[in-house]
Amino acid sequence: MKKENKVTNKDLDKYVADELKETLKEREVHLFDGKNVAISISNSPEIENLGFSLKHQKNLITEITRFLIIHGSNLIYGGDLRQNGYTRLFSNLIYQYRPSKEAGKTFFKNYFSFPIHLNLKTTDVLEFRKNGVLPIKVQPPANLDIDESKFYPPEGNDNLFIWSESLTKMREEMQSNTDARIFTGGSMSNFKGKYPGLLEESTLALKNDTPVYFMGVYGGLTSRIIEALKGNKPQELTIEWQSSQNKIYKEFVSHYNSINSEEKIDYKSNLEFLNNYTLDRLAKNNGLSVEENIRLFSTVHTSEIIFLIMKGLNKTLSK
Repeated sequence: MKKENKVTNKDLDKYVADELKETLKEREVHLFDGKNVAISISNSPEIENLGFSLKHQKNLITEITRFLIIHGSNLIYGGDLRQNGYTRLFSNLIYQYRPSKEAGKTFFKNYFSFPIHLNLKTTDVLEFRKNGVLPIKVQPPANLDIDESKFYPPEGNDNLFIWSESLTKMREEMQSNTDARIFTGGSMSNFKGKYPGLLEESTLALKNDTPVYFMGVYGGLTSRIIEALKGNKPQELTIEWQSSQNKIYKEFVSHYNSINSEEKIDYKSNLEFLNNYTLDRLAKNNGLSVEENIRLFSTVHTSEIIFLIMKGLNKTLSK
């Protein structure tokens, strides 16, 4: 009886590595030189239920970051100053993997919204710049007419309004300087803006037809956005579900919509946009086929994820 040949994870990793090498061969090392690639990531609340840990997520984003730096990309991220957060992780990765002969070059721009950037210390700024990181302080919208030297804690509807408008302004400024964007994970509740961060960033990117890559391996908000792009209606992208998770947020939405008559918080409109975007349009913009995007949505193999993202970026950014 003929012995069956089984394909192992090791075989797959080698195959994908060879395919990646073939995809990028005979190209300059700085394949994406000067291009800004934004990473939208936060911890998924269901990651352990899917059989992973935050260490897995950080390991994956470390590998992706390494490839992006090696090929000359500038990283873009909007984050805070938590000691174990992604801002400091990206800063350390830049320091480790940037070319030694380009030590004075900026490889990573971290956007800080108001009033978060008021907590930036001189030592933080010096450390970031030493690592090749440019901290960008985004001021609040001028029409708020507030004291820009004062820290407003995210408490009460008035202060939450300041935070939400400032976070939106930061994300819009980030988007205007972004050539491609990568999504993974994402918290679904207990956020400080108008919407969960990854939802707002995804709709901004997709409305501008930016090349976008969604990795659904760790669940979270990214997986719900994927479901919406497939035409489904995940409950986490509805005002009913969000209001049930946080009474304070429910009250804030009413307050926000009573003040801002032009740009109301509108989950229904966001969901309709994602439902109507189509996978064909996603594929047209990100350099992958519909089938390859569907594979990226679900694959758990690091090498395959990197291969698909690099293949898409190679088609869209290295023109």
